[in-house]
Amino acid sequence: MAASLSEKKYRDREGAYIIEGPNMVREALSKSGKARFIFMRAESASEEILEIARIADEQGLAVYQVSDSVYSKISAAQSPQGIMAIIDKPECSRDDFFSLCKDKNILVIDKLQDPGNIGTLLRTAEAAGFGGAVFIKGSGDPFSPKAVRAASGAAQRVPIIFTESARDTIALIKSKGKRIVATAMAGSKIYYEADLARDAAIVVGNEGNGAEDEILDGADEIIRIPMDGETESLNAAIASAIIMFEARRQRHD
Repeated sequence: MAASLSEKKYRDREGAYIIEGPNMVREALSKSGKARFIFMRAESASEEILEIARIADEQGLAVYQVSDSVYSKISAAQSPQGIMAIIDKPECSRDDFFSLCKDKNILVIDKLQDPGNIGTLLRTAEAAGFGGAVFIKGSGDPFSPKAVRAASGAAQRVPIIFTESARDTIALIKSKGKRIVATAMAGSKIYYEADLARDAAIVVGNEGNGAEDEILDGADEIIRIPMDGETESLNAAIASAIIMFEARRQRHD
């Protein structure tokens, strides 16, 4: 079952995903009910990994010692870290999500696909003080192995919900008193001129096409990042980081 979790359909079916590395596994063990069981490399376990395995055993979790070759088949990492856990995918209702977010900003992922970008966005959103992330149907999976690695634990901590369409997303966000802020080259304001301190839903669009037209039509504000030279656009994660940390600056001024 563990190796199959590299595929989304099995993650969805099992309601679980893989985390890897001492820091993420230790964090999961500190949160009761998150971890299901542990895999560790038998031949090359460090003192730190053995200590984590001992904690897991004390919690009554099964700890499987596997050969390096078996571990490599389960791990999707190019440089396996020696210990991994199967943990429950977090569940968050829409009401709970917005209750947790309160007046904080949220991130909206609109059909972004690259798992590295998705993980980086979650990590950046947490660092910038965002309350959570909304994934519109058709976006990449935040619980894929590469996204989880790029998020560096943020996928375990940042509340996430999923919506069925742009229309559903717009209606939901506005019903909760938040403003939708999208980015486009033709935005009417430069990003630092917009009010981003609180209750903003910052949209991150698809790598090639940007935010879909329905989102742009329903946005309360469309902003842009001014650029010099001949560059036409920035990487989605970089552009969003610029905006998210401007929002953080405004919130703390």
